[in-house]
Amino acid sequence: MNNNGFNNGNDRYGATSANFIYELDEPIHIKGFSVTYDRKFNLGNFESLAPAIAIWVKTTVAEGKSFDLHHAKERLRRMARENVWAQLWRLQGNPEALFLGLQPPADGRKDPIFIRTVSVSLTYKVNLGNYNSITPGYIDWSDVRHVAHSPGELHIALDRIWQNLWANVEDEISRARGNGGTDGFFGLPAIAVENLTVPPPAPTNGRFDKLKTVGPLSTDRTPAASGSRA
Repeated sequence: MNNNGFNNGNDRYGATSANFIYELDEPIHIKGFSVTYDRKFNLGNFESLAPAIAIWVKTTVAEGKSFDLHHAKERLRRMARENVWAQLWRLQGNPEALFLGLQPPADGRKDPIFIRTVSVSLTYKVNLGNYNSITPGYIDWSDVRHVAHSPGELHIALDRIWQNLWANVEDEISRARGNGGTDGFFGLPAIAVENLTVPPPAPTNGRFDKLKTVGPLSTDRTPAASGSRA
């Protein structure tokens, strides 16, 4: 191994092999990091959807111990992207939903990170016609540390948060169109009993892929074929 390279990961000598086992003491102790992802989707007819998510994680490794920082950030970045893309799919009525939780490490080892706090926001611009439009937007900050170590429970928690935002946005749009309120529930939806008894989804080849859903809180947690958005 060439020990003269730059440090490209959380390893003193910059080893990047996925099979490399870190044994040396790490001079840098990373206590946590965050990922923020937002995207504006142009829906046509002067309408757009702008979901966003910010995820803060903390590490569980002891000081002086190293871990695969590259893989940890890679998983967190994918989680952020798929939460955002899932909102476009929800708007389009797509029957399949992306997995919203954090995938476990591909090597099956104990996860060196856990999610502490999540912030999600949803802004939806709708053309009302006659040069009028409405752009309601809502944001929630949530402490999810109590479900952070269960990918399935984290998925359900995030799905409930997004449902909360959608209920608020859809009500404002309905009122602006002159249809009155939706009589929707603006708080966090209750957890279906089935979701309290179904075990977390099993990883496929060390990763979670798209999950088939039947409704807002589906009990079908069977991983579908790979095909996540970039």
